[in-house]
Amino acid sequence: MQLNQSNWLPHLRNLPEDVNGYKTCTYLMALEGWRRGLKLTFHIEPGVAVPPSVRFSLSNGEREHFFTVSRGDKVSKEAIKICMIKSLTYKYLAENNVPIPEGKSFTEETNNDEIIDFAKEIGFPLVVKPTDAGSGRGVITNITNIDEFKDALTTVRDRLGFKNVIVERFIVGEDYRIYVVNDKVVGAYKRIPANVIGDGKSTIKELIKKKNELREKNPFIFDRPIKIDKKLTEFLSEQQLTLESVPKKNERIFLRPQGAYLKERDPVDITDSMPDKIKEIAVKAMKSIPGLTHCDVDMIVDEETGEGYVNEINSRPQISNHLFPIEGEARDIPKEIIDFYFPETINGKRNDQYYYDFNPVYESFRSMSIKKIIIPDIPFDHELTRFRLKGKRLRTRNYERWVRRQVANLKLNGYIKHLKNGETSIVVGGKSSAIKKFRNIIYNRSAKNTVVTEIKEFDRTAPIKIGFEIINNETDSSDEVEELKEKYKNVSKELELYKTKYEKILNSKSWKMTQVFRNISKIMKSN
Repeated sequence: MQLNQSNWLPHLRNLPEDVNGYKTCTYLMALEGWRRGLKLTFHIEPGVAVPPSVRFSLSNGEREHFFTVSRGDKVSKEAIKICMIKSLTYKYLAENNVPIPEGKSFTEETNNDEIIDFAKEIGFPLVVKPTDAGSGRGVITNITNIDEFKDALTTVRDRLGFKNVIVERFIVGEDYRIYVVNDKVVGAYKRIPANVIGDGKSTIKELIKKKNELREKNPFIFDRPIKIDKKLTEFLSEQQLTLESVPKKNERIFLRPQGAYLKERDPVDITDSMPDKIKEIAVKAMKSIPGLTHCDVDMIVDEETGEGYVNEINSRPQISNHLFPIEGEARDIPKEIIDFYFPETINGKRNDQYYYDFNPVYESFRSMSIKKIIIPDIPFDHELTRFRLKGKRLRTRNYERWVRRQVANLKLNGYIKHLKNGETSIVVGGKSSAIKKFRNIIYNRSAKNTVVTEIKEFDRTAPIKIGFEIINNETDSSDEVEELKEKYKNVSKELELYKTKYEKILNSKSWKMTQVFRNISKIMKSN
C-alpha cells in the first residue's frame, strides 16, 4: 500500500501500488461510482484505444453511462473533435470573446518561410506547438529570437512530425489547469517549476533528494524525479547558489526556469485562492464549445495583473494532479463528475472500505483477450476484522486452502498473510453474520494437523480488496519439508545398500583373482 499523504483525500489512501501513472485517472473515476453501489463494467471494442484509455460504464439499473478516463458520454462527439484541434478550439473561444493568446494556425501545406515571416510580424517571445497533440508534446515556449524560432519550427515539424502548427505570443504567467463541471469550477492547480523549500539546515542537494522521495510516493508523478544536471547547476549559479547552499527555513528555491523540464513541475492546488475573474473565464471557455459539459481548461495567468488567457481545453484530461497535489488541498474531481451523471447517489449509501484489483483488468485489455469484465458489486452490510494466530503448521498450503474454503463458503473478502515474526494474519470483511460464523470457526476448529495456540482479534480500519488472496506468502510448507525428509531417508537407505554391496564385491575372492587381467586390459587400452 502506498497512497498515504496527509493532504490527500482520506478515502483514496491505502490503495494498490500498481495503480499509478495514467492508470490512476481511470481507476479512481470508476472506483468512485463503484463505491456508491453502481454496477461497474469495463469494455473493449475493436478500434478503441487500449489502456490507459480503457472504457468503462457505470449503471444504476435504469440508465448506464460510459466513460473514457474522466470523460463521460454527456460530452458530445462534436465537442471532442473541437477540443482535439487547437485551431478549431481557438475559433470557438474567439467567437465567444474568451481571451486567447494572439496567434495563427498553419497547415502542412504552409512552408516554413511563410511561418517565419508571421513570426517576424507578430514579434517575440513566441510559442510553437502542434494543433493536434496533447499532454504538452511538441510545445516549445519562450522563443526569444528568429534563430531559436527556426530551430523550434524544424524540431516540431520535421523531427517530431507535427506538420500542422500554431504560432502564438508567449504569455508570461503561471500555468493553471482548471476543472469545470457544468457551470462550476470544482478544482484548480498550477504547475510551478521544479523547486525545493529550505528547512534551514539541509543543502539544496539534500533537499532535492528529499523532494524526490516525496515525488516517488505520488501515484501520478512517481517516475518523474528532479534530475541534477548541468542546466540545473547553471540555473542555480545564476541565483548565486550551488548544490551545497543551505536555504533559509521556508525559502523556496527554483531549480528550473518557467516553462522548462515540464515533467519536473509541481502541482499546487489554488482552488480557493484563484480570483473569481479567472473562474468565470474558465466556465465561459467550456460553455463556448458546443456539447462540452465538463473538462479541464488550461490558462496562462499573470498573477500581478490578474489577466488570464485560455491556451487549451482538454475534454479527456488526467485528473490525478487534482487528487494528489504536492502542495495544497486535494480536490475530489471523481465525486463531482459522478454527482453530475448520477445525482440520485449524492446523499446515498457508499462504502469506502473496499477497493478492486485493476491490474488483471488492465492486463486483459492490453492483451485484447477479453471484451468485457464486470466487477463484483460492493457489499454494504459489512464488517471488517483482523485475526493474529500463533501455532504449528499454519504456514502450510494445507492451512491456506482450508482458510480459503471457509472464506468462500461464507462469501467473505480479505487475505491471509504469514508474518516475519512467525505469526499468521487473517483479515476478512463481509456481512456481520458471516463474520460471526467465521470467528466461531477460527476459534473452535482448525485444519487437519494444525495446532492453534493463540488467537487475537483486532479492529480493521484500512480498506481491503474484493476477493481473497494470499499476500507475501513466505510458506515454508511443513508438508513439503516432511516429504523431502522422507525422500532423503529413502535415498540414504539405498546408498547404504549399494555401499554394502560394493564393499562385498571388492572383498570377494573372484574380484581379487581377476585383478591381474583388469590391469593388463587397462595397459592395452592406453596403447
